[in-house]
Parts: sequence; structure tokens; C-alpha cells
Amino acid sequence: MRDRGYRVVQVELSDRPLDTARGDHFQCVVVEILEQWGALQAFWDAGAEKRHGAKYLTDTNDLILDVDHASMPVPHPYYLYLHHELIGQTFLALAAQNPNYTLFRPARGREFDIGPEGIRSLTLKLPDDAPAPDGFLPGQSVVIKPRLVVGADGRSSRVRDVLNFDVHEHDYENPLVVLFAPRTENDPLNLVSTFMSAHGSVSRIPRAFGGWKIGLPIRKADIAFWKTSTFKMRKSAIVQRAPQLENIEAELSGFYPVKLLNTSKWVSGNTVLVGDACHAMHPARGQGMNLAIRCIAKLMNLLPDVAEMDDIEIVTRRLRAYESGVKPAIDKVLAENHVRGEEMDSLDASVIARSAAALRVINADSELLRRYRLKSAGYADPLSSPSQV
Repeated sequence: MRDRGYRVVQVELSDRPLDTARGDHFQCVVVEILEQWGALQAFWDAGAEKRHGAKYLTDTNDLILDVDHASMPVPHPYYLYLHHELIGQTFLALAAQNPNYTLFRPARGREFDIGPEGIRSLTLKLPDDAPAPDGFLPGQSVVIKPRLVVGADGRSSRVRDVLNFDVHEHDYENPLVVLFAPRTENDPLNLVSTFMSAHGSVSRIPRAFGGWKIGLPIRKADIAFWKTSTFKMRKSAIVQRAPQLENIEAELSGFYPVKLLNTSKWVSGNTVLVGDACHAMHPARGQGMNLAIRCIAKLMNLLPDVAEMDDIEIVTRRLRAYESGVKPAIDKVLAENHVRGEEMDSLDASVIARSAAALRVINADSELLRRYRLKSAGYADPLSSPSQV
């Protein structure tokens, strides 16, 4: 939006860095979107790196599935990855290129004036002990009267709550544990390696600047073990699932309870929800951040021109067109993801064996493998256009 003439006001509750352990890999299709936005170079400048695929392996190193992206006929046949907090900082720096952009961060925005047309106004209280944007003072109260509101405020969305959106939620039983470790081997392709065994699965994920992220589902009852674990204890637990990781010396990062969230609609008057505020999902296939960006790209294509922003009927009509055109596809993605999430959540050896067998079938069939690779890259799922399949 930075070069389309809009006046943009962004409100952030906290000025703390985003959680570095969260999503940090952009799908191939999202890299293409970043290029279309004129934003891709900024991510390379911030230190982003390329990932050329993923492999699924047994605990004896037998290949289950090879998801090679490098040979795909797409504009950017690779994932881009960068620490989550640096992704956030890069997007904020790009937004600030708009001379009509104002960021209130940190700021408390709890006083909403709601009408049939949506959100009429939001009153902020700027903190007394933090710098204020140009033209404002610390401690000042600020009233924002928006023409259009984008609620991108996460699973606990305040915007969603004040507008009384109906929401379906499902809490998965078991959390994920994430650990960080230095790189122990050189991999020029920077692959994600997922190891599957009767003891469970574990993924080794490349991080920018020379590190690994280790992710694995665990039973809720095992949180205490991981919280108090030593290097030796962590290594033993990881190696039980994947002996290939015996040289990993991992530090605990955090635990992540997993939830499915889906609102019945995305739009109320002049307000639209995006991302986890309206469609949070299990990270079994790492789609959340990528789907949010892909949805935003479609929303940007439907926004009214600057001169039309004062017409609430045009604004509402465009937002509803976005909802009707995109939400059914996201509902399908959520349903597919939930099946995969339930499989990962079970931690059952027989379920892991069935999942591995299904992946072997894909790997043995050239057409199934082609479509799987395209889907992984973001070009053959319900949100894709037919020409991308």
C-alpha cells in the first residue's frame, strides 16, 4: 500500500520484538508476491536465505519423500527464510516508505466506537514513557476515524471480539516444542529434514545466519521433562526419534499450544479480519503466515481507490467481494490442514506409519509428486488460480 496514495495508520500494542521461533519460511508463491510488491530486495538485504526443498526420512535414513523445489517451473523455485522478528522489522521498514504512514507502537487501543457501518473510531492512549510519532506527544489521547479497518491482531483479536464475529475453535491436545542449535553440517540446499519413526517425528529446519530450528510434537505431560532437561537429556530424546541428529546440541526455545480457529465470516461493515484473527491453523504444514500474505495480496487487489474510500457502500462491497472470493478456499485449506494436524497430534506409531506410507506412494508416482511439490510451493492448493496448477 505504500505507493498507492493511501493514508495508513497502524496500531501495535507492544514494541517488543516478535517471537523468533515462529514462522520464518516464505513459500515460493509468496516470494513471487514480494517481488510484485517491490519488497523482495529488502528481505535479501536483511539477510534472508534460500531453501531449495525438503526431505522426509526414516530413522535409518531411508528416503520417504523428496520435495525438490529447485526444478519446478515457477518464477522463484525456492523458499525464502529469515528470522520471524526480522521479517516483522522488514515489513515495518517498507511500510514507513509511505509518507502518509503513521505507526503507533506501543499504544493501547481499547475504546472502540461501533456502528452499523463497522468501526467508527478508535481512541488510543499513548504511553507516557515511550517516544511518540512525529506530531504527537507521549501520554496523548488520539482518536482515529478510519475509512477501512484491517484486523490483523492475532488469535486473541480484539477487533474480532468488539464486532462479535462468530468463531469456531479447536484446541489440539499436544503442544510443539521448539529448540535452537548451531549448524552441525553444511547443506548447500538448506533442506528441511523431517525424520519419522515409531517414537515420533522431528524436523530439522534451517535458520538464517547459521543455525537449526528443531521442532517436534510432544505429549502435554512431557512439558515438565523438557523444561528441566539438560543437553544430555534433550539429545537422548531427540536421538530416540532421529539418530541422525546425535550431534545436535539444542537449547530450548519454547512450547507452543496449537489451536484451529475459523470465523464464520471475515467482514463487518468497513472492517475485515486477516491472518490468525480469522483463520489460525495447526503448523503441521507451516501454512499460517504464508496464507495470510497470500490473502492480503488478494485483498490489496480489491481495495477501493483513494477517492472511493469515503463511500462506505463501495468499501463494504469490495470487502465482501474479497470474502466471498477467498474464504471458501481458506475453509478448504483449514479442513485439509486439520486432518494433517490431527495426525501429528496423535503421536501414535501406527498413525506415523500410515503417514509415511502415504508419502511413499506420492514419491513413487511422478504426477502425484509434481502436484505435491507445487502444492508445497503454494501453486496447487485451493487458494491457487487454475493456471497455477
